Amino acid sequence: MILIAVLLATAACGQQDAEYTFAHYTNSSGLISNQINTVLQDDEGYIWLGTTDGLQRFDGTRYKTFRHNSLDATSIPANPVSQILPAKNKNLWLVFNNGGVGIFDTKTFTFTPVKVKPQNPLSINAALKKIVADDYGNFFLLFQGCEVITWNEKAGEFSYTYNFFKIKDDWRTADFIPQPGTHKYWISLQNGGIAVYNQSTGNLSYPGNNTEQESLIEEYKGLGICFHFYFDKKGRVWFICWNPTVPFVYCYDLNAHKRVADHFEFNTVIKGYHELYGFFEQKDGTIWLKGTPVFAKFLENEKKFQMVYNGYQNETGISYNAINGLYEDRENNIWVATNFNGLFRFNPATEFFTNVKHISPYSLKIGDGSPMSFVLTKWGTVLSGAWGDGMYAYNSKDFSVAPIGITGFDKKVNPSAWCMTASADSNSIWIASQPGIYQIDQAKRSVKFYNPPILESRTIRQIAEDKSGNLWIGMQSKGLYKWDKQKGAKNFEDGLTKFTAIPDGLIGKITVDAKGYVWVASNIQGVYVIDPNTDKIIMIFSDKAEREKKLPEPGVSCIKEYDDSTMIITTSSYIIRYNRISNTSSLIGKPEFISGFIASVEKDKNGFLWMTTTNGLYRINIQKGIFINFNRSDGIENECFIQASSYVLPDGRMIFGSSTHFIVFDPAKMKINTSFANVTITDFKVFNKSLRIDSILALQEIYLGYDKNSLVIEFSSLLYNNISLIKYKLEGIDKNWILADKNNQAIYSYLPPGTYTFLIKTMNEQGKETPQTTRLVIHVNAPLWKSWWFYFILALAITGLLFWLDKQRMKRKESIQKMRADIADKLHQEVNTTLNNINILSEMAKLKADKDIEKSKEFIQQINTKSQQMIIAMDDMLWGINPDNDSMQKTIERVKEHIDALRNRYNISIDLLVDEKVTALNLNMKLRQNVFWLLKSGSTNIVRTGAADCRFHIGYKKPNLTYTLEFDSSNTDMLQLNNLLQRQELANKLQEVNAVLNIQLHKTRSVIELAVPV
Repeated sequence: MILIAVLLATAACGQQDAEYTFAHYTNSSGLISNQINTVLQDDEGYIWLGTTDGLQRFDGTRYKTFRHNSLDATSIPANPVSQILPAKNKNLWLVFNNGGVGIFDTKTFTFTPVKVKPQNPLSINAALKKIVADDYGNFFLLFQGCEVITWNEKAGEFSYTYNFFKIKDDWRTADFIPQPGTHKYWISLQNGGIAVYNQSTGNLSYPGNNTEQESLIEEYKGLGICFHFYFDKKGRVWFICWNPTVPFVYCYDLNAHKRVADHFEFNTVIKGYHELYGFFEQKDGTIWLKGTPVFAKFLENEKKFQMVYNGYQNETGISYNAINGLYEDRENNIWVATNFNGLFRFNPATEFFTNVKHISPYSLKIGDGSPMSFVLTKWGTVLSGAWGDGMYAYNSKDFSVAPIGITGFDKKVNPSAWCMTASADSNSIWIASQPGIYQIDQAKRSVKFYNPPILESRTIRQIAEDKSGNLWIGMQSKGLYKWDKQKGAKNFEDGLTKFTAIPDGLIGKITVDAKGYVWVASNIQGVYVIDPNTDKIIMIFSDKAEREKKLPEPGVSCIKEYDDSTMIITTSSYIIRYNRISNTSSLIGKPEFISGFIASVEKDKNGFLWMTTTNGLYRINIQKGIFINFNRSDGIENECFIQASSYVLPDGRMIFGSSTHFIVFDPAKMKINTSFANVTITDFKVFNKSLRIDSILALQEIYLGYDKNSLVIEFSSLLYNNISLIKYKLEGIDKNWILADKNNQAIYSYLPPGTYTFLIKTMNEQGKETPQTTRLVIHVNAPLWKSWWFYFILALAITGLLFWLDKQRMKRKESIQKMRADIADKLHQEVNTTLNNINILSEMAKLKADKDIEKSKEFIQQINTKSQQMIIAMDDMLWGINPDNDSMQKTIERVKEHIDALRNRYNISIDLLVDEKVTALNLNMKLRQNVFWLLKSGSTNIVRTGAADCRFHIGYKKPNLTYTLEFDSSNTDMLQLNNLLQRQELANKLQEVNAVLNIQLHKTRSVIELAVPV
């Protein structure tokens, strides 16, 4: 037993080296290099990393990278960054491996180099170069082993000419550091010894001339070269000295004038070559030492250093060859920069979880059986049952190994305890085993074993005691059994019966509520609620039930009574809250909030639910629906938890079993963030191109073009350990607040033109919302054709166009009216002239009727001819001014009628061919009438002169309407034809329509072509 205790103590405490839980960042997570030289947090909360491959800014979610660009004069001058230090105006000093120094603007992301003027130009080649700052805003540039020069802001340069401290000309400076709270500057000399310059007195003290009696100078005047001086808050100065091939740590208390640590070395621990790079102090005063391969914590009580365990036991450990930098952020996280394995983060103050492993009594090695059940004994130990490995006992105070101390448990009898429950009689502990049931008598520290035949030696998964002392027994595959306390008082088997109302299957959890009802969870069927007084099932919850009893999926993993009115039921992925008073059910959270399958649920004293899954531990605020996840990065070595493996100790500490061991923690001591974090917009991208975020935040609004409306807004609480939940909303798009996922970004692929307000606020882990909200007004300008002034101009243009069209319509109307008036006037003139001629002829015919009958007949014939001509002319004019005939198609039909009349009157062959393009022409009424007159009169006159075999073709050759007449002129009266073609009336018509007449007369066949511009 002693051997087991020793082995377990070794397993629990680990090696002599200290172990912590680290979060690890590598190039697979976004780092551009696994060699981190320096790390720092700025005033806003960003983590800045100087690597061998560039500068990076980290906001907890994503990295922003800055590298040298030969085409950009404002980029950093080289990629290897060796030091980052705060500068004025929230900017950063950067020191590069090649000796370059400058200021990086954290808003504009531009670099400004500064001049460096050492007294000795060769100093620039020093192996180590760093900037040192004092309490008064002075900056110094140290070239280790060479010299120190001072910054002058007005001149914008580091130069030895601005040094205000005294130093001998032949001294070379190994190290330089201001003493905080004083005007003293400590100088380590390359040839050995320490000097101190006091600016207040102007005195320089050094070995052999200790003007101000500095005790440290006298104490260590025989040492060699000292490096890495560091003043802590207790007034102690730490430094390193090689003596001669091994580095030693020294610490001297300047107030007490005595040595604190002297000649502390790591050679006996590391047993190989190592270097010490310097010291770092936490806000709580803890001193850390870095080096290669050294990472150690100073133990104040023991006055010695304790190494941090180097090597991966799991992914929460740390592996390092050299520690290049240490930095503590505002959450008390320590960031560890390593030389080849990336960046680590840990927080010594937040090691909440104790991981407890058991030692197998058979192999004397750490067991791998899953801890399935726990119970507190009256003598102060916690019993734990591990599958396949048996029973174990631990001291309830510190969970160190304790003897089981129960007669009857030994190597031969050591059950796999699936479930343990303490009886209300304050003496018995019932154990559901594989197989059988054990009863522990705590007063006698003895055990009894029952394995009734009715249980068929099958595995028992659950055992619970109701208010009457009866036992309810859940089997692995045989359903539910009940043991009646009175019937089984003398013979245990007599009290055992099968509860046939519940089908066979795995019973994963049994809970007895405050009212005495027995809640039985089946991994397949759902939940059965039994009244133990009547053995009746009063409620069934399943995926086949209706309304408030319906579960979102089959099977139940756990049941927990939350309060008098609320029961918590969990399936594999859902958490259901059932209100027994209102008989209503509701979901807590969403399945996507949970990773893995739900294993067990417990409640702490503050009302939080603690739920384990096969992939983590969650704290749940059921009123707010807030889920806080804990996993390996928080110190849980194995987050694959086991169903129903949980227990709450009387003091509130909780125990949850995983697949290899169990964890213990006190929820009341969990330092979970209760303050409000300020959320920061870290990037604003338009079509994946970042905009100047400082300008945006300064204006608190942004204007975007209509075609720049695809946005990604990235944000962060700039917290790296404490969890802060971020909610966002874009007013005008989002109806409700949206809880940000782990990417911390809002994506809007398309924003219509308009004005929107982007709102961000945070909630702490208690569900309280921040009193302030970050706002950003976003204006998406409308395109030209959607702007109000465009519509105004368009309305004016349309109004002007309508006015112009109306004016043109009126002009056309006036023109048509004038045209019709001209036609009517012409018709009136022709009718009047013809009637006058007819009147004269009729008078003359009447005078000649008695005297000259032949002459009278001639006059009457002329009257007849003129009246016919007048009728035809009037018909043509009346047809032309009729609006129904205002189309070229009607005109062509009129031409065809005229050709048919000629063909019938003169009995000759006349063919007419009309192109389809002609019918589509749109000619005004006057032009149509003139063209028709030319065609009609011309064709009539030509036929009258004796033309035969006539062929008419009406076509359109842009821009002319063409009339072509080809005819047989063998019998044509050419003299008459020439006279007709030379008439003044024809010339007037041709001139009126700008027509061209082409005449080709021959003896046998002639062609006349008329071209009218249209």
